[in-house]
Amino acid sequence: MLSPRSLSAGLSTCPCPNLPRCSPRRGQTGFAIAINLLYGMASLASTFALLLVSERAIKAKHVQFVSGVYVVNFWLSALLWDIINFLIPCALMLVIFQAFDVQAFTQDSHLVDVMLIFLLYGWAIIPLMYLLSFFFSVAATAYTRLTIFNILSGTATFLAVTIMSIPELGLVDLSKTLDKVFLVLPNYCLGQCISDFYQNYEFIQFCTSSVEAIFICKAFNISYQMNYFSWETPGIGRYLTSLSIQGFSFLFLLFLIETNLLWRLRTLICGICRRRKWVALLNRVSVLPEDRDVADERKKVLESPPELLSSLSSPLVIKELTKVYDSRESLLAVDRISLAVSKGECFGLLGFNGAGKTTTFKMLTGDESITSGDAFVDGHSILANIKKVQQRIGYCPQFDALLDHMTGRETLSMYARLRGIPERYIGSCVENMLRGLLLEPHADKLVRTYSGGNKRKLSAGIALIGGPPVIFLDEPSTGMDPVARRLLWDAVTRTRECGKSIIFTSHSMEECEALCTRLAIMVNGQFKCLGSPQHLKSKFGSGYTLLAKTRSEEEGELQAFKAFVEKTFPGSVLKHEHQGMVHYHLTNKNLSWAQVFGALEKAKEKFRLEDYSVSQISLEQVFMSFTRFQHYTEDRGK
Repeated sequence: MLSPRSLSAGLSTCPCPNLPRCSPRRGQTGFAIAINLLYGMASLASTFALLLVSERAIKAKHVQFVSGVYVVNFWLSALLWDIINFLIPCALMLVIFQAFDVQAFTQDSHLVDVMLIFLLYGWAIIPLMYLLSFFFSVAATAYTRLTIFNILSGTATFLAVTIMSIPELGLVDLSKTLDKVFLVLPNYCLGQCISDFYQNYEFIQFCTSSVEAIFICKAFNISYQMNYFSWETPGIGRYLTSLSIQGFSFLFLLFLIETNLLWRLRTLICGICRRRKWVALLNRVSVLPEDRDVADERKKVLESPPELLSSLSSPLVIKELTKVYDSRESLLAVDRISLAVSKGECFGLLGFNGAGKTTTFKMLTGDESITSGDAFVDGHSILANIKKVQQRIGYCPQFDALLDHMTGRETLSMYARLRGIPERYIGSCVENMLRGLLLEPHADKLVRTYSGGNKRKLSAGIALIGGPPVIFLDEPSTGMDPVARRLLWDAVTRTRECGKSIIFTSHSMEECEALCTRLAIMVNGQFKCLGSPQHLKSKFGSGYTLLAKTRSEEEGELQAFKAFVEKTFPGSVLKHEHQGMVHYHLTNKNLSWAQVFGALEKAKEKFRLEDYSVSQISLEQVFMSFTRFQHYTEDRGK
């Protein structure tokens, strides 16, 4: 018999890789790495939309296109730069894997394989962020919501498929279906690549470690792929292929959107119904008697081929240009305007807020689609060849389209290059522009530090640099001090004298009289008058303006002078009265300068006039006379 003392107990342990039940536990490490990586990539990928949203919101991207940038060049250069920046944190990730000796990613040159995974992920996710950036107009909102989207499309989908693949839940078939559906999501593909790559490495290490391990793997149906890029599970070939296809697909969609091909296709499909609707809208618009000058301009444009007008010194020809905004009720923003602008002409487009000025500028620069009609720059149609048109125009938008992270000198240098100025002349060209606009002291400061006036000067400089044949200036002097405004006027005048055509809008009548050789007043999307400032004042500004101030502030003397004016100049209208000063509009068209001055000289001593002035009706008064025609609509284009 054996005594208890002769008995002994022994304990032996076997390493985890020799037990099949330990393989899933090892796989948990790959799962954890994938989850954490997806969270980080969700935040990193969202940053690639920030600058694009800002550029589009402030119209900086549009100004670059107007300055000569091709859509393909813009997006491919952005993609190349963003991929380079994306690979920097990816390289740091590989350094971390090496530092912590994550053997699945470091042994047997697997660092190169992991970098390939990251590269293909960047190739797919960055164009996707470009596409989604069109849904936002605020950079901070875009970053927050795109981060949430990346988390949901990556972490959530990866977790769902992983959990459903557990046999005990009975959802394996559903997980396989979802795995195929989620192949269109770059974040999901990244998570699966990292997890499966790690799991495949562990299976290879376990199943090839001994003869016993080989039998165990066969018994438990544990499969592995010696080729990590195999299409069979747990290879990652199908995910990498999907990432490659996604990159091309997203870029293709991006180019479709940017070249307006989708919009043109939509217009073609819906064109018949819409055209009937637009024709009905145009027919409903009351036809008012058209000014003779406007009618003559329309006749000249319609009866002469645009190519002939362009050859006859008219770089800009607008032919029946119309814009209708589709909403619950169609809005006619621009109503069949026709115009030819000659070389060396500065044409002013005046109008109240909502008259259609800015909408006209947007159509002429390609920022808005044209409902009907056309426009030609140097003989090139906006509808048929917008790129050639944009290469021949300069544009200063209503609001500053400037990149805050660049200096003034860098901004002008960039646009000079886009204009095709030879490199050896760019420095002197930029210096001349900085000097002419008094921007030299601020040339090397970031644009974000500029005052509102300096930003407007820089925006005007962008439009003028390189001397394009046609220049659009949308309220360029807004916010400028008097000295800067005069300098801008000098720059515009010099440009006009060089034979360039300038079209600008302004609310300053003084500016219009100083710069414009011709102007038009726009009301409800139509031209109401057209001609030189003096012509419009003579045609629409009947009578004179009288300003007079009496020495005495006694009410009796002032009333006596007012009675004298109303008796001497019948039909006179008192516009303003304040502390002994009166402002009259003398409406009699038959009065001569001599009659007015003669009567006032006789009254000067009698009514103790301290001072008086008589002038022709101002351009502003002509402008204000059209206020009764303007219909203010909340959504009307500016």
